[in-house]
Amino acid sequence: MTVHVALLGRTPWALVNTYYASVMRGSRPRAVYVITERRYSHFLPKIIKAIKEISRAYGFEPTIETRVIEDDDFQMADRVFRELFSKINGEEVVLNMTSGRKALVAAAIVQSRNCNLKEILYMALLDVDFPDRPYMMLPLHMQRLKNFLGDGYEH
Repeated sequence: MTVHVALLGRTPWALVNTYYASVMRGSRPRAVYVITERRYSHFLPKIIKAIKEISRAYGFEPTIETRVIEDDDFQMADRVFRELFSKINGEEVVLNMTSGRKALVAAAIVQSRNCNLKEILYMALLDVDFPDRPYMMLPLHMQRLKNFLGDGYEH
């Protein structure tokens, strides 16, 4: 089984669309953890709803948990990710960093060194005129899904 760890920053669609792309490629996580800073926590209800809907459409229902870190609290981010990755305990981890802010991304990558990291995903949107659209409403050739632990770009 895999676990999906998604970092939420100021662009909720970036998180949702990267999750959608991952699921379309065959990922069926048993659990999804969404980590964000306090200033973006108001997005969490919509993010949770989107993850549930995408997952149900593909025939599975992961547990979903959230963690809220105080804004710009590097020590708290480090601690939360260390605890989360030790809790995951050997399962494969997909880290979705597309929407994450630098403090969260850095802490997640540093602390992930002690887990079974399968993918570090980043979705580049080549046409930024339409950032707030669902994955399937954006031309696939304008989206580049990069796995930083793999080779090259994928669609």
